[in-house]
Amino acid sequence: MTVRIGIVIPVRNRWRYTQAILQQLGEQSSQVTVSVSVIVVDDGSGDGTPERIEQAFPEVHLLRGDGELWWTGAISLGMDYARQKLGVSHLVWLNDDITLADDCVAQLVQCCQQQEGKTLTGGIVRDRQSPNWIVFGGVVAGRPISHFRQFAEQLVQQVDTLNGNLVVLPAEIMAEIGLPDAARFRHYGGDYEYICRAKAKGYRVQLSSRLQATTDYCPADVFRYMPLWIQWYASASFQAKRQVLKSLSSCKSPHNVDHMVNSMYRNAVRIPRWRHGLFYGKKVLKLVGSTLVPRGIRRDRAWAYLKSQNVPDEIIRVVLKENSATGYAQDPVKAISV
Repeated sequence: MTVRIGIVIPVRNRWRYTQAILQQLGEQSSQVTVSVSVIVVDDGSGDGTPERIEQAFPEVHLLRGDGELWWTGAISLGMDYARQKLGVSHLVWLNDDITLADDCVAQLVQCCQQQEGKTLTGGIVRDRQSPNWIVFGGVVAGRPISHFRQFAEQLVQQVDTLNGNLVVLPAEIMAEIGLPDAARFRHYGGDYEYICRAKAKGYRVQLSSRLQATTDYCPADVFRYMPLWIQWYASASFQAKRQVLKSLSSCKSPHNVDHMVNSMYRNAVRIPRWRHGLFYGKKVLKLVGSTLVPRGIRRDRAWAYLKSQNVPDEIIRVVLKENSATGYAQDPVKAISV
């Protein structure tokens, strides 16, 4: 089979990141012998991103959205275009806010050439300052793979699902399971749902340490993804707590209630709205009720959770001190399991 790769990148108002990733792809793609096409789906950027792409990267296939595609709609549009218009054999999901390893495209090519049958392969994204910390990769039994040393004995590991930052998929997957579900998972959850759907259809899902990228993972990123009860604990003011509650209904939040309920009932043809309302109410009650737990215990549990995710101590301190009423200068004496 002739390998033809289509790399799909959803973008919106992040020209600095978009420009950097396109430059990397251009330089690395010129060093391989297979066809590598880059499809950028711009979802209504207002910073001149599409115009700049047309001027600086005329070889890029540019698709334009109206600002309502979000991640899942954009990635679906790009996938469909790559298969229908470009006839690719393999697809790559790629986010623009990461820096590729110097051999990433070469590794992508090798992955596509060696990938057998129904296989999906994800790559790892490591923090630039703490390279042992994997911030995006795969999940096994509900727990993310967050330590690079977990690949000490096996360079490729079987996982349950993958983050969509860097994923290689055979193009024929669309004929079997369709496209990611942009109706139920507009932004967050579309990658997880699609990978889980593929696995249910017999696809092998794996995470490879050969496919690597880095990113600058800041305290704000940690705060956004950590459990809501820790966010609630770390939010000192009423306004901060209000923002935590708003994240339950924000499409930009990984804690969006609609996405979570849709994930729980992803095999259902129709999900009644009362399930969403009930789930929302339970979340709010759980947050408010968490204040009944002594603050010291919540502090220790927060540290234990973040340490289990391999978050560096200095970032834990920033996350919890900047958003807490008192803050603390040293690690808790004991770690209580969450």
